[in-house]
Amino acid sequence: MTESNTFRTWLRNEVRAVLNRKGVPPPLVLWCDPDGSWRDILKHAADGGTFELWSDGDHELVLRDLLMKTSPTPRVVWLPVASDEISYLKVFELQAEFVWTESLVSALARFGVEIARDHEAGLRDMLRAYAIEHVDQPLSSWRELTPGNAKATLVDDDHILASLARTNARIADVIGEDRLGIFKRRVTEDFGLPAPVFGKDDEWRIAAMAHLLVTDAATRIPAEPPGEGDKVIPLRVARDRALKLLDRWQKNIELMGAFEDLSRRADASTSLVHWARNLSGHVPALASRAAEDALFQREVDRLAQLEEFDPLARHLEEHEPAYAEHARAFWGSRAEQKVAWQSLVSLARAAALIRQQSEVEKGWKAPYDAVAWFTTSGWEIDRQGEQLFRDDAELPGGLHGVRARLRRAYLRHLDKSNAAFSELLHHHGVAALGLPFAGEVLASVRPTKDPMAVLVLDACRYDLGARIAEQLDKGEPVRRSQIQPAQAPLPSITALGMPFALADDAGELTVELTNDAPVRWRVTASDGRQDLTVAEARREWLRQRFKLKPAATTDVKSVLDADPPSPKESGRLLFVFGDEFDVLGHEGELKFTGADDHVERYVRVVRRLRDAGYSTVAIVTDHGFIHWEPDQDEVENLPTGEILWRSRRAVAGRGLKHSTAIAADIRGSELQCRVPRSVNAFRTYGGIGFFHGGATLQELITPVVVFRWPKKAEKVAAVLTPISEITSLKPRVEVRLGAGQTTMFGMDASLTSRQIVVKVVESGSGRRLFKSQSHKVEPEGQPLTIVLEREPNESCSRGAHLEVQVRDADNDELLDRCNAELKVDLEEWD
Repeated sequence: MTESNTFRTWLRNEVRAVLNRKGVPPPLVLWCDPDGSWRDILKHAADGGTFELWSDGDHELVLRDLLMKTSPTPRVVWLPVASDEISYLKVFELQAEFVWTESLVSALARFGVEIARDHEAGLRDMLRAYAIEHVDQPLSSWRELTPGNAKATLVDDDHILASLARTNARIADVIGEDRLGIFKRRVTEDFGLPAPVFGKDDEWRIAAMAHLLVTDAATRIPAEPPGEGDKVIPLRVARDRALKLLDRWQKNIELMGAFEDLSRRADASTSLVHWARNLSGHVPALASRAAEDALFQREVDRLAQLEEFDPLARHLEEHEPAYAEHARAFWGSRAEQKVAWQSLVSLARAAALIRQQSEVEKGWKAPYDAVAWFTTSGWEIDRQGEQLFRDDAELPGGLHGVRARLRRAYLRHLDKSNAAFSELLHHHGVAALGLPFAGEVLASVRPTKDPMAVLVLDACRYDLGARIAEQLDKGEPVRRSQIQPAQAPLPSITALGMPFALADDAGELTVELTNDAPVRWRVTASDGRQDLTVAEARREWLRQRFKLKPAATTDVKSVLDADPPSPKESGRLLFVFGDEFDVLGHEGELKFTGADDHVERYVRVVRRLRDAGYSTVAIVTDHGFIHWEPDQDEVENLPTGEILWRSRRAVAGRGLKHSTAIAADIRGSELQCRVPRSVNAFRTYGGIGFFHGGATLQELITPVVVFRWPKKAEKVAAVLTPISEITSLKPRVEVRLGAGQTTMFGMDASLTSRQIVVKVVESGSGRRLFKSQSHKVEPEGQPLTIVLEREPNESCSRGAHLEVQVRDADNDELLDRCNAELKVDLEEWD
């Protein structure tokens, strides 16, 4: 843009051409402007002392007195009257070098702006504001002026959206007093919304929102439109523009909260809830919360009538795409108070998986057929089973019965599939599995030179190991994990499972039962010194066996609380122990809370180990588990023979006999083991039915998860989409992938995902006011919309200057920040 080609410069040149004339007295320009078009434009032109301008609008008597008392000098005096209306300044009109009477339209035409004759009337009210807006733009940027493009420039779609969303604020304060007329024309002519009554701004907002919601409903379901035709925007162009604005509003991070609040208030003025209840066929996601609530409740009522599993599962599976569509839309995903469509999605996926796998065991010919199914897809049913049994405070009451029916179906599947597996073990023997122990798999994957960390977990069932791998692989440029199945020793208990999960040669282990009271297991390696059933003895044995340093063994808590030992400090092989799955399982908590928090905890551990320099990280475990509360007919009599040790799920001794229990030799000993088939037990349970020791797929087949990263892996960059204001007690921010993360061949394979948190602190003091949960930024991921929670009992006044920060969740590294102003009062007890 060149300064010489702007309207400001053109006007200055026009004025200077007069004021620079030589003469006595110095040139005076009277600028007659009866409609007020020129005043602010003249002020722009006079900026910086370019020429002297009197434009305060004083009465002509005052101006005459001032002109008489003030030394003559080249100046412009602005008058809000036409030339033929000049009265007290008539004498100065006669003396003036020039009396400006040209209209703004005419002046713009001389500047070079084309204005069609038939557009002049429509532009009259907007031309002054448009000229001020473009005063420093070159002529080439002035579009051909029409009423339409002038309106859209002066009050654009962003102005309309902001005016709608800023409840409790005057529209005039959002767009400016001088543009209210243009605003009114735009919302009525271009968007088809009701005309605003200024001073009743929120009432108009509610009415406008009602029109948007009803129009959205009528457009999405044209065959059965709502009965409120007066609220449907009729003109197609205006309707399309309004619906695009509605869609933008639902995706605007800063304005989502206002949409949620205002749409609820607008719903009360429509009949959409009654309309939605009576719709037939597929209904897409709607913008109305009341309609979405009605559609959801209608579906819940339908499901309640399906008592048998098969028709229930078929219905859920058939409608899962529709549930997912609603779950992805605003009220299912972005709203602060969501409609529970995601609950239906979860139930539908569980039902579909259970139904699809209901006859899978008919194709098994040998034990390993069952193992192959379990390790490729069967474990997914256990993941769904956990979701069905965990406490879900957000599950609507009407779905409790549906969930109960799916729970029973899962338990039947668990029993039925394991009954078939038990039959195969009975005929072929446990040795037919052909699986190594976890320690043997670990030895085969250990790198020759590079550092490796081993996360040793107690009771990490196969589905939990797969979920940890899934979380770490998600969004990575290439797959980082590999899962291999291993076998837990029988009985599948910690005392035996841990030594076999760590020993690189299971043949070196000796297993025996002591004569101490109470009788307990003892496992020793070939040197026979340490009892590997004891945790500290296992750690010492590992340090000696692999010639490691004292820091080579630690635990999960220590890794999370402080930097883990480096490869140099550990001797290039680090063992990290965690027992949360086992402890919480026995205490009953795991069944009701689910494992999500603990899976995330172990994912964090793996990331911290990776960041500490261990390019290979493996996860091993001692055994799996099942949840079951058996009926009386599922409790079997004990085997006969010399019983030396017994539990709910297994008996060990010599000469054991039982009509149905599976027989197996105990590896590393001369003892025998008998385990009941499927989920049956040798004695009643008492308390929560978390147990192991038996030979179900879930107890016996364990995962060995191995992660490998490049030696010079780099975390992705994460940046904020800048925001200028925080207007809610639960603000939203957007975090996206930083620039420069790709190569000419696509995503850089050396990049890894990054866990981030967002914090909002008070500038200066650093006091934290808001914080988010941890979120993953993936190398190929989409931008994240993150909801922040305010810190309890913190207060802060409106207008405070804040800093929004993105930090690495693992090491608190500052990744990006922006400044924002607090637009709400944070009271201590909000």
